[in-house]
Order: sequence, then structure tokens, then C-alpha cells
Amino acid sequence: MNTGSTARLAAIACVAGLALAACATASSPEDEPSSPEPTMSATHDAMDDSMEDETMEKDSTDDAMEDDSMEDDSMDKADGEVPEQLQFTTATLSGAAFEGASLVGQDAILWIWASWCPICQAEAPVIADTIGELPEGVTMYGLAGNSDLGSSQGFVEDYELEGIEHLFSEDGSLWSNFGISYQPALVMINDDGTIETMPGATGEAGIIQAAEWLAEN
Repeated sequence: MNTGSTARLAAIACVAGLALAACATASSPEDEPSSPEPTMSATHDAMDDSMEDETMEKDSTDDAMEDDSMEDDSMDKADGEVPEQLQFTTATLSGAAFEGASLVGQDAILWIWASWCPICQAEAPVIADTIGELPEGVTMYGLAGNSDLGSSQGFVEDYELEGIEHLFSEDGSLWSNFGISYQPALVMINDDGTIETMPGATGEAGIIQAAEWLAEN
């Protein structure tokens, strides 16, 4: 073998050796290190984070439910419950329909009267004079009963009581809503829903005092 052939064989052997060395040092997929398993500390941290998220979500839900409940309570309060005494429908002496529930949330005085009643006749001018003296926010209504429509309308005209609305209960049945069996009387309706009755004639000073009490409470 000549010197040139010997040199070529040596070079080939060298290259082959380098290739074998490279294959020996290359790692196969099976030899690649696997990802480290999570430690107990990492697992606990993940559980704590999950529990914290659930707690925050629950608190948020509870807050939302509480807000909704408060809003509903507020709406209910704003609307107001209708007391049993005001759960009625009637007509006014002018023929208009009137719902007792419309008095909810008002400061109002009902004057109970009958056209044939001598005490009511004596008190009528006092009522007419008092209408313009009521404190702001207090409204007076008449509630006529135990008489017919014509005589009741005539009573209002004769005593110039057109300054207030008059409800009409021909048989006086609405009076019993307020525990009243005879006339005259005053029914005090407070805007907080409480209702009180003052039987008998009151007089101008008494009416004004009662109206001022309503306005202040």
C-alpha cells in the first residue's frame, strides 16, 4: 500500500471515529430528563390559591345577594304596604273613583260627617276656615256618609267646603274601617302608616294642632 492510500484510510477512520463518538454522546428521547413532579409545597400553594378564589367568589356572591335583598327591601319600603283601613275603593261626591291606597305615604286628615248631623253643621264653617291654615304637606279630605248623594252635595255647597275632596259612603260602611260609628270625627293618617281616630267635634285649634303633629312626625 502506498503512502497516499494509507493517508486516505487514516482520514476515513478518523471521521468514522468522530461519528461514533457523536452518536455515543447524543441523548435519545427516552434518556431526556422528565419534568420534575410538583413538590408538596407547590401542591399546597395551588390548593390555597383555589380555596382563596372560591372564598372570594362566595363573598362576592353573598355581597351581591345582600345588595339585592337591601334593594328589594328599599323598594318595598318605598312602595309602602297598604294598611287594612285603607284597602277600599269608593267614589267622591263629584263622581270620581277614589282608592284608599292613594293615601299611603301622605299626611292626611279625614273629616267624618253626615249632612243631617247638627254637630257636623256647626263644625262645617270651622272646617272651611281651617282648610287654608293647614301646615304644608298635610291634606284634608271629607268622608260623608249615612245620607244620600244629593243632600251631601248640597251640604258641601251650603257650607262652602269645595276646597277639599269629599269621599262618599252612602251607608257609612267606610267609617267602620276606622272604628267610627258616629259623626263627626277626625281620622289622622300619618305618612309612616299609623292611623289614629279623634271622635267628636275638635274645633279649629284642635285641628291645626293635630295637623302640625302629623307634619312633624
